[in-house]
Amino acid sequence: MRTYISFSAKAFSKQLAYRSEVWLRLLGNFVTILIQAEIWRAVIGHGHVEGITVEQMITYSIINTLLMSLLLHGISGKVDESLKSGSIASELIKPISYPLFLLFDELGNTIYQLLFTVFPTFIIALFFFGMVPPASLTHFLVFLIALLIALIISFLIGYLISLLAFWFMNHFALSWMLRGFITIFSGTFLPIWFFPSSWVTVANLLPFQYMGYIPAAIYLGSIPVQELFMIIVAGGGWIVGLLILVQLLWTRAVRRLVVQGG
Repeated sequence: MRTYISFSAKAFSKQLAYRSEVWLRLLGNFVTILIQAEIWRAVIGHGHVEGITVEQMITYSIINTLLMSLLLHGISGKVDESLKSGSIASELIKPISYPLFLLFDELGNTIYQLLFTVFPTFIIALFFFGMVPPASLTHFLVFLIALLIALIISFLIGYLISLLAFWFMNHFALSWMLRGFITIFSGTFLPIWFFPSSWVTVANLLPFQYMGYIPAAIYLGSIPVQELFMIIVAGGGWIVGLLILVQLLWTRAVRRLVVQGG
């Protein structure tokens, strides 16, 4: 385990070399929240839509903007680079688990984002926009569990895309499609309670809502307490299903690996 922790530390220290980007990330997050806040103020005004107030929607936007900085689905680029350079061959013969290496490497990046992007953005957003408190202590505790589920699911989906790149030898189209699905069906910008019924059905058949809508909806109390347990159980089911799927793909991917490049 010490070896994998060192991978996280290395990824964290590598991010420290690009500290000037922190200001750009903070500015980008602030502008994102500002635009969404102004949109919801224009749409909702001083009333409410579907029982949701503008203050709740601004809080929803803040939570999702911060969460997007923490998700672990960005590993496909690292795998794609290894495939093209041929370094994937040497990485696979090392006496370590390649999936765990990817996980801890991405965790190092996420910890950096948490400390230097998420926390400062949260302080700035709290000062300029304000946030409503969690609906209850129970909702807040389940919200924290939902955040953990979001991180795990995001990693497994990113890992899934990385494994598919073993067949396509290029992850760009897959990553582009993944970002589109996450943007729409995670409810990051438009909450699922505003979706038409047919789109709600599709969203419920996919795991993406755990990466945006569900944590924010739990925090705001839009999901009743009596439904929280089943929501968490369903999230655990998605994790188990994705774990089985990526394990099967991993076995097949290693067998048919074709190294390109040096």
